[in-house]
Amino acid sequence: MSARWRYILQEALIGLRRNLMMTVAVILSVTVSLTLLGASLLLSEQVELATDDWVGKVEVSIFLCDGRTCPEITPEQQQQLREDLEAQPVVAEVFFESKEDAYARFRELFRDQPNLVESVDPDVLPASFRVRLENPQLFNVIAEQFEAYPGVEEIVDQRQVLDQFLRFTNVIRNAALIVAAIQLIAAGVLIANTIRVAAFARREQTSVMKLVGASNWYIRLPFVLEGVFAGMIGAFVSWGLLYASVPRVAGQLSRDIELMPFIGATEVIAVGPWLLAAGAGIAAFSSVVALRRFLDV
Repeated sequence: MSARWRYILQEALIGLRRNLMMTVAVILSVTVSLTLLGASLLLSEQVELATDDWVGKVEVSIFLCDGRTCPEITPEQQQQLREDLEAQPVVAEVFFESKEDAYARFRELFRDQPNLVESVDPDVLPASFRVRLENPQLFNVIAEQFEAYPGVEEIVDQRQVLDQFLRFTNVIRNAALIVAAIQLIAAGVLIANTIRVAAFARREQTSVMKLVGASNWYIRLPFVLEGVFAGMIGAFVSWGLLYASVPRVAGQLSRDIELMPFIGATEVIAVGPWLLAAGAGIAAFSSVVALRRFLDV
């Protein structure tokens, strides 16, 4: 390493130690903002992972009349309905779920809520045909053709439930991104003020350097590196927090919710370079902006 670069690095490290409290404040601010940013990115990964998995499993439920709201479907009508469904080219598979099967599945889904299970009469849950389509987007083909069939009470597209969940997660993700953006702006302002204070404290030193012919960038670089080091430390800390918490939380959720895939350590590792780039980038930009007028002659 040349003497010039050794001097620049030494000045940057001395600046970090000299303004220790401000440096700690910058690191904490960057840590909070990048943790929120990383969490929102990982939430997006989780939503995409779950969506890809669910879209392949999404089904159309054709509930059958049981005599409560419409005339009970006869065995002949039920058999004819099944044959017509299986003859459709858009249908990949047809399952029949009896009332007993529906209640057993209901008990399994809500096994942790015994009061809810006890409050539901097994006879209330209707029998149904569960239809898996070649393309889930072709729901209307089935709905339009079979909604008027005798013995059919209701046709439900499970994508409607999925869409509600996706809208909910999108709201959370966008809110986290907005908060992260505000935090990043606040961190950038704090970094700029810290660099300005450091530059002001060393104004005599920089004046002497200008008098002997040092370029503006040679004088600015230690201050810029000072901000970049603080930003990258904050990025590393936020990455470590996400790595220590997200896989653990996802592992716990995967044990409680068996039907949904969850992200793991691989996704957290993959988001790390983006956090480092964001931390270094916002710090470098703020430092350059803060010094643009301060050191120009």
